[in-house]
Amino acid sequence: MTVQILLSGDNHLDPPASSFGPKRFERRIDHLRCFEEMIEYAKRNRPDLLLLAGDVFDTIRPGNSIRARVMEDLKVAHDLGIRVLAVSGDHDTPRAVEEGSSPLAVYGNSGCVHFFQNSEEVSYAEFSVDGLSVQIGGLSRNPLLEPGEDPLSKAHIAFGADVNVLLTHYPVEGFVGYSGGDPIIRLSSIPPDCQLVCVGHFHAYQTKELQYSTIIYPGSTERTSFQEENEEKGFVWLELSREGIISKEHIKTSARPFKTINAFFPDDKSPMESLKRTLDDSRNPEAVVRLRLKGNVSAHQLAAYRRSELLLHGEGKFFHLAIDESEVEIESPEPLAALLRTTPLEELRRHFATAILTAAGEEKEILEEALR
Repeated sequence: MTVQILLSGDNHLDPPASSFGPKRFERRIDHLRCFEEMIEYAKRNRPDLLLLAGDVFDTIRPGNSIRARVMEDLKVAHDLGIRVLAVSGDHDTPRAVEEGSSPLAVYGNSGCVHFFQNSEEVSYAEFSVDGLSVQIGGLSRNPLLEPGEDPLSKAHIAFGADVNVLLTHYPVEGFVGYSGGDPIIRLSSIPPDCQLVCVGHFHAYQTKELQYSTIIYPGSTERTSFQEENEEKGFVWLELSREGIISKEHIKTSARPFKTINAFFPDDKSPMESLKRTLDDSRNPEAVVRLRLKGNVSAHQLAAYRRSELLLHGEGKFFHLAIDESEVEIESPEPLAALLRTTPLEELRRHFATAILTAAGEEKEILEEALR
């Protein structure tokens, strides 16, 4: 007797993507496409549970068209007998009462999704699957917690089923990606009677085995920055029993590739041709590419460099091209001489004295009086 679970999170649907200019609409479609690849996998394989670990949306106010599309997707899954459960993350949780409720609340009210709206206490959903009693404890992100505070330290957690799963959206101690500015779940806070902890927030797929539990970050379904260019994106298929995880598989999505090209600034007097050849050699119309320039550059070399020309040359060769010049150091031809130490009063006297030298008659008398 087992429970089959499909776990996804950090889908970041409907991001602003403003840095992509006219391609921002296509980037939003990228995020939706990867989310719907997960939905299609669920429709084909019919898991007992579909768990969404927060940051389904990139903001608390996604567009109406994306809201409607997600409603349609989740309703189809629900109508196939898949139980959909979700928590909100730091992106789709309002930070104040004035901002309203999470966009996920609409799906909870529809009856298609069990949305764990409470961000202070773990709440529960209970099912019977294949003769097993299943209890899902959900805790949405609490924006009022302080950095380093453990959201489970004060929460009353009471699991009592054959299969117990905790679903939330926080950094967990011991995982790669914690920067110190967030609340964090301590491993000592994980309840021993919980076989599986499903967590969102970190965008890389990661797992950790404890004595009685397994903690899983499914990772994001699409890349959101160049920090993720080497990460595989996807979602997780799990089979769970009383004893714990029987099997797990990370299913990849067709996330758009990100690639960084490192190039040292050419030594020749015409750097543009060399940099253009570098772009030509890396041509990939499907990739988001960052050309990262490095090295010491003279003022003479810099005079021949034109960033806009490189961006224009990259059009059509990449989905999007960004140029990073933060590691280019401009050489100064000679040290700048220090300015004389002076005061406003001294500068005023110097001004009048100079003017008096070229003045005559009544004008000179007025200037002399002003100087006195």
